[in-house]
Amino acid sequence: MHTSTVSRVLNGDPAQSVRPEIYQQILAVARQQGYRPNALARALKQRRVGAFAFVIPLLRNPIWVRLQRGALQRAAERGFVVMIMEEPDDDAKPPDSYRYLVEESRADGLLIATSLRIGEHADGVSIAPHVYVNRRGPRRGNNVVMDEPGAVRMFLDHVAELGHRNVALIDGPADVDTVHRRVTAARRICAQRGLTVAVLHTAATEEGGWEAAQRMLNNRARQPTACAVGSLNQLFGVLAAFRQSSVAVPDSMSVVSFDEDECLAFLEVPVTSVAMPLAELGSAAVDALITRVEGGQERDLLVRAPMTLVRRNSVGLAPR
Repeated sequence: MHTSTVSRVLNGDPAQSVRPEIYQQILAVARQQGYRPNALARALKQRRVGAFAFVIPLLRNPIWVRLQRGALQRAAERGFVVMIMEEPDDDAKPPDSYRYLVEESRADGLLIATSLRIGEHADGVSIAPHVYVNRRGPRRGNNVVMDEPGAVRMFLDHVAELGHRNVALIDGPADVDTVHRRVTAARRICAQRGLTVAVLHTAATEEGGWEAAQRMLNNRARQPTACAVGSLNQLFGVLAAFRQSSVAVPDSMSVVSFDEDECLAFLEVPVTSVAMPLAELGSAAVDALITRVEGGQERDLLVRAPMTLVRRNSVGLAPR
């Protein structure tokens, strides 16, 4: 077998045509000998770096680990690496701030999970290949998101079946697109079903959850019997506030988290959650960005599955 044929197969030359059995034989031998292509040589030839920059908020929240894992695994499968950049929620830069990474040939494209619904971020990213992850950008065609309305519906179906008519949603700042989609869905669905919903925006932290729960409990005029919480960090603050105020979960208040993590099963009262397709979201975002880099058609993606309600002990019948 000619060395040029082997080289083209290992470097993914689309013009190279070989029989399937020869192709598999070359790959098997390469794996057996621990072969890795020269990334620098391939980058020079293809005029690509072979890397993406993934800008995410608040690494403390463990749900981002699942999303990152999905992105990293898919990128590795397709011959790319991913650089992780953290931007805290209270200091998110406009998306165009990261364009220099592509212009200076540090990355081939951008995965952006920090864009906000504010004027400063409205211009998006110009020129550089990019995809918004778990967010919607200023124009269509670059958004890869999950089914937040479906998650809200799953929460409301569960608590309404148990007799709850007054519910609350404790979530992050209103300028976060994920939060906006959950709140919009909650208001629409509750209006359709004759339920009342109180929305409390707060910081995506333990302190934020504590403060919002205190606000909710102090509003005696319309006290909910079930609440959903937008992030895991907020959830811990909410539960602490309930403990301090002697609000029993689930006898006096049912609680559902929109973040799922194994730790929820080991709390004093194990917390019911909606498990979102985070790894699948990361994987789909990488595929979408590769399509952009290769000049393919832009289109929005909605990752719906797998999404499940993880039932634990924090939801009960509505109190009389």
